[in-house]
Amino acid sequence: MRKLLKTLFLGVLVLPLISTGSWAKTQQEQIDELKRMIEQNQKENQELRQKLEQIEAERATEKMKVEEFMTKQEEEDEELTTLYNIFKRIDLGFSVDTTYQYVVNHPENEPIQLRSLYTEDNQFAINAFTITLAKTPVMEESFWDLIGFRADILFGEQADNLASTGFGDDVVAPYQLYLHVLAPVGNGIGIQAGRFVTLAGYEVIEAKNNPNITRSILFGFAIPFTHTGIRTSYSAGPLTFYAGLNNGWDVTEETNDAKTIEGQIALALPDIAPSVTNISLAVTGYFGEETSDDPALLYDDWRNLITVVGSVTLFDMLKLVADVDFGWQRGITSVDLGLDDDEAFWWGVAGYAIVDLHPAVGFAVRAEYFDDQEGFRTGLEQKLFEITPTLAIKPFKGLISGNRYLDNFEFRAEFRWDHSNEEFFVDDDGGLKENQYGITGQLLYWIDL
Repeated sequence: MRKLLKTLFLGVLVLPLISTGSWAKTQQEQIDELKRMIEQNQKENQELRQKLEQIEAERATEKMKVEEFMTKQEEEDEELTTLYNIFKRIDLGFSVDTTYQYVVNHPENEPIQLRSLYTEDNQFAINAFTITLAKTPVMEESFWDLIGFRADILFGEQADNLASTGFGDDVVAPYQLYLHVLAPVGNGIGIQAGRFVTLAGYEVIEAKNNPNITRSILFGFAIPFTHTGIRTSYSAGPLTFYAGLNNGWDVTEETNDAKTIEGQIALALPDIAPSVTNISLAVTGYFGEETSDDPALLYDDWRNLITVVGSVTLFDMLKLVADVDFGWQRGITSVDLGLDDDEAFWWGVAGYAIVDLHPAVGFAVRAEYFDDQEGFRTGLEQKLFEITPTLAIKPFKGLISGNRYLDNFEFRAEFRWDHSNEEFFVDDDGGLKENQYGITGQLLYWIDL
């Protein structure tokens, strides 16, 4: 019994000590475990932080790549947009001019007299297939908007008529080929450099822009066709001014050491009344030395030309035009024309009445007088008169609404009477006569893209 009590007493004393040691050991283990867990968490957090930093760095790199790509793409898009805008403003056009002419009692295989561009008699002729490529400069924000050009390239029989010294061909004639720049000063100063058509006179080379088929005597003998040089222009309100310097009349390469000065003042007047509209007046001058090495006609001195063209539209259907030209050549030293002195003078006047009878039908009549006082321009001292009525029909006009490709078919028919106060026109029997009668049919088609 005593042993049992002793044992119990010792157990009561020792058990708390044992429990306390065991508890202390367990607590230390927990602390150590917590430390390990903290360290593990810190390590994992560090790894997560590193991964997060890596992800952020990768995202920043990707973002930079995306931004670089977008910047590059925007630059490419801007370049493409600029290129598209440049090409969008380029006008492309094609035109075809075919004719048949017949002159009464005209010798076979001889060119028709007083015809500057339509010289073939009793022939179906492909006069001109013209390709036009042009970009007109405008006052916009882009630098490229200020730069333009124009090229009119003609294939056909008229190429030989338009050939010039230094740039001649009997098949192809680039009668206009120039760079066109708009200097951003005021309303814009236009600058053309290259080969361009003359400012003088009313009629032009392009068939579709003339009221008649055959060109006037003034167009062929009183004024030049083209010039090669530099031309400037400026518009201020109703006035337009032109000034330039070129190599001379119908020459691409200079034939002497002198240049020709050109100038024009064009005025567009306000409408007087609803029935009197589109009033315009243009005065043009050319002044410069021209030269010739032809033994039959030598000259090397000033040639001057002044032309005045005015027009008005009445009742929106009748257009009246007047064209007056004065020209003279000095320094003629050798001539087979029987000149009394060394100066030749020519002048002429042409009047046009152009009537829009119907959107598909038009009528035009031209009457003109030309005085070649010394025979310098036509080869004979004479006074010439001609009258030419022309009927124009667009057979497909308006058949399909808005279809401009069908609207641009045009058929023309014309009668022409030329008269000289001298026996100038060649007869089919080899003689000479004062009058020449001819008829012409023409088929035109053009596309402006």
